Amino acid sequence: MLQIKLYGGNLSVSRKVSIIAILSIAVFISKIFLPSPIDKFMIVFQGILFALANFTVGRIGGTLIGVISGLFTQFWRPVFIPFTFIFAVFYGFMIDCFISILKVKTPSTSVNTLRLMIALSLSTAIVGVASMYVTVMVGVMPWAPAVYLMILIGGTLNGVAAGYLTAQIWNKYLVKKWK
Repeated sequence: MLQIKLYGGNLSVSRKVSIIAILSIAVFISKIFLPSPIDKFMIVFQGILFALANFTVGRIGGTLIGVISGLFTQFWRPVFIPFTFIFAVFYGFMIDCFISILKVKTPSTSVNTLRLMIALSLSTAIVGVASMYVTVMVGVMPWAPAVYLMILIGGTLNGVAAGYLTAQIWNKYLVKKWK
């Protein structure tokens, strides 16, 4: 069986595809229960899944989850095509980039909690500002500064919470599986 070495552990291609599929479906389900823009307030769950994808699948795990969940979601919300897809991929890409840039993984394969919190809050804030700007400029959403300020603050705090929770989940429960 073909094995892929990731962060000290071996992961077969079939397991890698399974993890991507499960996490993508979980992100999709988390997006469809709340209408937009309310779903932007509760991005903590998505942040956790994107970061875990990066840790388990590899450096582009978050981006892969963004591609697949974005494809699912854009057909659920056809009014927002192609924005849903583009921003889902962008969010996964930003998480992957910041996790790599900030060197969130330690040599012992655990993660640095503070760096992960910074990575996810920066990713969430950047994607939130970019998505608000584009959707307002294109005319998809009306300009409502108070709502967008709440989304930005709430999203950033959700990023901090997602970083903390992901670090706890990874360091306490999952790191042993990937050594």
